[in-house]
Parts: sequence; structure tokens; C-alpha cells
Amino acid sequence: MFLPVTKEEALQRGWNHVDIILVTGDAYVDHPSFGIAVIGRVLEKAGFSVGIIPMPNFSDPSSIDVFGRPNLFFGVTSGNIDSMLSRFTAFKKIRNDDPYVPGGKGGVKPSNAVITYCNLIKQRFKDVPIVIGGIEASMRRLLHYDFVQDKLRRSILLDSRADILVYGMGEYQIVRIAQRLSGGQSLQGIPGTVTIAKQKPYDAVELPPEEDAMANVESLLAMYRIFYRNFSKKVIAQESGGRYLIHTPPPALTQQELDAYYELPYERKPHPVYKDTIPAYEMIKYSITAHRGCAGGCSFCSLTLHQGKMVVWRSPDSIKREIVTVSKRKVHISDIGGPSANMYGFTCAIGGCNRESCVFPDVCKNLRLETHGWLALMEDALTLPNVKKVSVGSGIRYDLFMQGDNAKKNLEFLVKNFVSGQLKIAPEHTDATVLRAMRKVSAIPLEEFAGVFNAACKRLGREYYLVPYLMTCHPGSTNSSVLRMRRDIEHIFGYVPYQCQAFIPLPMTLSSIQYYTGSDPLTGEKFFVEKKAQLRKKQHAMLTTKLKI
Repeated sequence: MFLPVTKEEALQRGWNHVDIILVTGDAYVDHPSFGIAVIGRVLEKAGFSVGIIPMPNFSDPSSIDVFGRPNLFFGVTSGNIDSMLSRFTAFKKIRNDDPYVPGGKGGVKPSNAVITYCNLIKQRFKDVPIVIGGIEASMRRLLHYDFVQDKLRRSILLDSRADILVYGMGEYQIVRIAQRLSGGQSLQGIPGTVTIAKQKPYDAVELPPEEDAMANVESLLAMYRIFYRNFSKKVIAQESGGRYLIHTPPPALTQQELDAYYELPYERKPHPVYKDTIPAYEMIKYSITAHRGCAGGCSFCSLTLHQGKMVVWRSPDSIKREIVTVSKRKVHISDIGGPSANMYGFTCAIGGCNRESCVFPDVCKNLRLETHGWLALMEDALTLPNVKKVSVGSGIRYDLFMQGDNAKKNLEFLVKNFVSGQLKIAPEHTDATVLRAMRKVSAIPLEEFAGVFNAACKRLGREYYLVPYLMTCHPGSTNSSVLRMRRDIEHIFGYVPYQCQAFIPLPMTLSSIQYYTGSDPLTGEKFFVEKKAQLRKKQHAMLTTKLKI
């Protein structure tokens, strides 16, 4: 049974009121790849009644009044994607599409959706607690650079006037928040949250005051340097307007907990109220999430700040149970992966450290690269009932895949059994300066990997292709470096792929601060940054068109 999206559906369950109302900018798809479904099911499992308001009319406060006043709180998210990224392209043009709504039509969710939805709630229910979460809240939890508005913005907790901010995936936090509010307890000190307090904890690491960091580049760089080196282990405090933002380190996640989250009773499809297809669901309905976290720590990516650098992976039995659940008829499992599919099974020999990345500037000696277990898992999946094929849909970190004595043999096994026409990889660039700004120095040359892959395809008689994701306009990128990248890519692959994106500075990433300041806050290195819109377009066109520019 779906979680209710109408008062009538709540009444059918015998609920005159619900404990918690979750508001999201996306359609309600009851599938573990959609954050609102996971949070709703986790709360349901904990004994709370939950209603969902998907895609409220952001110009009509009454659209928040579907269930009336909740017993405990409103939970607000923009959805699976930051609303500014959802609405605007890398060149600040309004997007015409949104894969997370019926029909894939753009414009359903507003810009700054979390703030907008909180304002709607405040107009109708001024005294009801508000909890904000999801990727938009998570990556705007402290002072950040907003690319679309081209300015620094203070914590979204302040601008939304919410009571507490949940960062990361949020299952642990949301249950603790519900329990504390149910018992009339304080929300301070819950791992993985940001709150506002009159005083800072005595043991907190203090950031430069928010006002100083907004006014002074050196203070901003110092803020991010201190934050990145401490956020996963220590309580952090930052003064803002005479009060303090209190950032508590994230909770530890066990394999047993992760298994439990993905084995909740999802319907695994969109709510029947929708008549049009939801593109994002069509892409992932036979995809299996195997792990969370990313050891890469690339400067342009939000994963390390959102999910953490420690890879937590589900048990093989849990994954196979999910595959059996989705395979009621013959299916093609399109992916068994995560941020990089082959990071499944990665572990740290010492249980974590203060390195911002496990693979930059080199692969940490304590990182245990377990490729065989992931390949064995996919091989086992092929033996399950109604599974006709298993593919790698999310792509691999190719340089880490090639570590170890059996790397070439493993790659041939992957090509033979789990590649469907193409294998996605993400070199992002080939220029040394840009790669350093990205904190993405490959452990083996791209050309070497392509050669091994092509040789494996030839031996197997397969006409498969590598599809490299590439990026222009990142800090450090110049017209000359893009032209060199184009020559490199054409030499290695024989073509320039369409998977080329212009860099967008995602809030709170290291690259966003590089873009805003021209400096890396961790190393102090200076990088050229192209900010003029027309010149950014020109640089991107150098890679994506055959025009002489």
C-alpha cells in the first residue's frame, strides 16, 4: 500500500490526522531510489503515520493543507535534485524538462524550492516545526556559493526558517527527530544535523563568522579549509547574527541498517494518481543500489559531503533478495552499483582518517580495493529466477578497477558478461592542471585502459565501446586545454562523445569555492576561472562541435 497523498487515503487507514507530513518537489514514486519514499517508509517502520504532499502548487498556500496540521512536523525537500540545478542549465537557461515529474515537464517545482515550500507552510501553520533535508538542504547547510544567482548565500536553515536541517541520506536523523518531538525533547546534538543555538558547544571547532566569510575571500577560504578537514569527525560551530549554526558529525551507517532501508515494503512504482510516465523512474526501475559513499572525493562532486567518503555496502543476500522482488517476470537488471559501481566492497584498513580523498593525490595504502566481490555478486545475480541479463549502468572508476594482479582478467570477465554495448567511464578531462583542480589524478593512463578494454573486446569478438564523460569550463580549464582534450579524446576513442557537460558549481563543493575565489581552499593553489557566459559557451563548443572557433 502506498503512503497516502490525499486526506481520503489517510482516512482509509483510519487516520484523522497524520504525525508527519513530507513535502517534496518530485512526484511520489514508492521506490528506494527516491529519497522521499525511503524517508516515508523508515518513519512508517518506526511507528509514525506519514502523509506525502508531492509537487505542491508553489503559488498557492492551500496546497500545503492537504492533511491539515500534522501532529509532529513537516519534512521538506526539493526532491532528488537541487531545484536550481533542476531549473537552470550550465549557461543559466531555464530547462524545459524535469525527469522527476509526470510527463517530464519543466517548471513544476520552483527555484529555491525548499525555501519556497517552507514559506508556504509558515503562512498556514506558523507554529508547526519544520525539518528540511534532501540534497538541496544538505549541500546548502552552511554558507555557500549560488551559481545561478552568482552570489554567496547564508545557510538555507536560516533562510527557510526551519527548526532543523538534516544532511546526508537522513534515515537515522529523521527517526530521532520524530522521537524527540514526540517526547517534547530538544533537537540539539542529533548526528547528521545542523541546528541554531545561542551558545556554541565547548568542544566545537569554530569556523570564521558567517558575516566575515561572506565579506572576505580569505575568511571564506579558511572556513572551507577548516570545514572539510573536520566535518566528518567533530562538532563545528559558526557564528551568524549573534547566534551559532551547530553542525554535528554524521552518524555511522552499518551494513545491517543499509540492508533494512532497502528492504522496506516499497510498491516500487509511481503512485497510481499519475497518468503520465515519470522518466526518472523508467530509467531506474530495474536498477539496484548496492552501496553508498564515494572514496573519490572529486572537487566538483557533492557525494563526499552528502554520503561520505566511507563506502558502506549492502550484503549480497540483501541485494539478491531485492532482485528476486523486482523479477516477477523476465527482466534485465540495468545496474548493480552506486556512485561508482566497482566501489562495492571497498573498505578502509584503519576505519577512516582525515584525508579528504582516498585516491587523491594517490591511492591510499589503507584503501582495500575489492573488485572480485562485486563481480561475483553480479555473476550470482545472473542465476536468479527471471533475470535474463545484468549490466553495469552507472559506470566504473576505471583506474581503480585496474588495480591488482588480476585486473586484465577481471576486465575481460566484465566485458564478457556485464557490458551492454557500452561501458561508461568518467575521465572528465585529460589536462593535468584541470585534473588537479578536480582532485582527479588517474591511477593509470586513460589510453592504457582503453587499449586493454579494446583488446578484451577483440578477443571476445564483441563490438563494444567506451563512453567517456567529459567536462569543460571547470576551474583550471582554458581554451587551449579543451582543444588538447579534444585531440586526446579523438586519438584514444576515435570520436568525441555526446556526454560532454559544462561545469556547474554545485553548492558547498570545493569546485564551487575554486570558481568563486580562483583558489583551492585546501591547497591554496590558484586556478584560472572562465566566468563570462559567452566565453564559457565558446569553450564548451570547442569540445562539442566541429566548428572552427
